[in-house]
Amino acid sequence: MKKLTNLILALLMLGIIMPSIQSASAQTTTTSIQTQLDLIKNLSQQIQALQTQINNLNKQKIAVQVQRSETVVGLIKNLRRGSSGDDVTILQALLAADSEIYPEALITGFYGLLTEKAVKKFQAKHGLDQLGIVGPKTLKKLNERLKENPIARENHDDDEDNDDDEDNHKNSQRGSRLCAVIPPGHLIAKGWLKKNDKPVIPECQKLPPGIGKKIDDDDDDDDDNTTSTADIIAPIISSVFASNLAGSSAKINWTTNEVANSKVYYSTISPINLTSALTISNGSFTTAHFLDLTGLTTSTTYFYVVESSDPSGNKTTSSQNSFATLAPVDVTAPIISSVSVTNVSSTTATITWNTNESATSKVYYSTNTPLNFATAQFTEVSGMSTVHSVNLTGLTASSTYYFAVESKDILNNATTSSQMNFLTLP
Repeated sequence: MKKLTNLILALLMLGIIMPSIQSASAQTTTTSIQTQLDLIKNLSQQIQALQTQINNLNKQKIAVQVQRSETVVGLIKNLRRGSSGDDVTILQALLAADSEIYPEALITGFYGLLTEKAVKKFQAKHGLDQLGIVGPKTLKKLNERLKENPIARENHDDDEDNDDDEDNHKNSQRGSRLCAVIPPGHLIAKGWLKKNDKPVIPECQKLPPGIGKKIDDDDDDDDDNTTSTADIIAPIISSVFASNLAGSSAKINWTTNEVANSKVYYSTISPINLTSALTISNGSFTTAHFLDLTGLTTSTTYFYVVESSDPSGNKTTSSQNSFATLAPVDVTAPIISSVSVTNVSSTTATITWNTNESATSKVYYSTNTPLNFATAQFTEVSGMSTVHSVNLTGLTASSTYYFAVESKDILNNATTSSQMNFLTLP
């Protein structure tokens, strides 16, 4: 545009000056000096008028460019975690306007865990169900916010010297971008452009140099291309503890002050060596962390360290902690051996046996076979022992009795012998 303007100005000046000079040369001998001065004055006025016309044409061109290159955007469809594209980009830019809702201010175009968390905060702030999904009610409220602080899509293809082939190629590579529309009479869109003194999204209109410098002293660093402030702060780990302790398993729990992934290093050696220790991890980003350790050795002390990294890759590791697995649980019943019948008379008999661990003593007996434990008589002795003796009384003379012995250990693991018999005396 500058080249075109200069060319037009040169041609017009040439067309005006040359006839004037020729005419003035032909009449030099007849015209007065005053006439020549009047001619120069008139020529100067024509040049000034022409310059004013060129300036007005430039202003009209700029106005047309702004109108053509900016399109105000809105949200038109429901969104949820996993969505991607322009609508998600607009959603993230809108959420990032409020640092309490979306402090990360990551404009990625992908609806991930951080965006879902920000949507829930937005819904809570506006009295909506905190589902983390952009449904009709949330969509309506978001578009109301967009009316208050509009976002436009700005096309860079029309920027400046269109007759410069190299510049046109560079501009065409930029495509379009989201920008904040500054309402008339406002120098900066409230709440939109600043996050930690850096723009969340750039302004569509350029501020006058003096005002721009006053708002941001580092305008020369191309802030228009900055979309967020880099996160360089690692998560803070707290409330680390072990739970659900068992003989061969345990659960490790902790929290972080921001969403992060989860990893546990564990070993029976202290201090724990992170390069050789066993590990378990989960790549999901959350603030509440828990990982289950399995295949552990019973009655053993384990040392562990937890680690979390946020989406920007900032990592933090806890100090060393420890827990002890439980002793093995006894699930084995006693072993019965050496069952015998002694002291048999017409009405009495003594049943004896041994067990490999302390256990109770009980004898089931009946004159019916096979022995029915539900209906048979029984005699038991209180206490626990490895040597057992139970006296049966009130028996019938000259009768065959069938019996079985039973023992239970302290954990109630029970075992019963096979059926045996004896004959009372006449």
